[in-house]
Amino acid sequence: MDVRISNARVLVLALLAVLPAVASAQSDDHGIRLAKRGLGQANPVAVNLSQDPSWLLYGFQRDGISYFQVNDQAGRVELIIGNAGDEFWVLPAGESLAQVSLPGRELPLPGGAVRTVVYRGSAFTLVRYGTGVDALWSVEAP
Repeated sequence: MDVRISNARVLVLALLAVLPAVASAQSDDHGIRLAKRGLGQANPVAVNLSQDPSWLLYGFQRDGISYFQVNDQAGRVELIIGNAGDEFWVLPAGESLAQVSLPGRELPLPGGAVRTVVYRGSAFTLVRYGTGVDALWSVEAP
């Protein structure tokens, strides 16, 4: 029996084999793929997702968990937030003692603080209330 497979058929089969992996790759809701490495670095090779020019925000994904790192303009890590499903946590990274309010573990907002959106995605919005060391970061889920 003579079995012949055309190049076009091989190409189609190869594409079908990789589509599930491509479809499951995590991204922020803006279609940007999250980086696989560089978490904790001052200048990671990752896209800056920040909507506030005062901050740099980088997204990372590994093993189904997303991490969002906020750096100041000098590259110092301000905070790193982990996210899996509806759960959020803060990693003990960098030298900052940033206060972070999380869904289900909300902290009181500073009185009269100005609200600044640093990142808005499908799973959450990261907001900074106030300025200086007394500012409060807040992960706000929809």
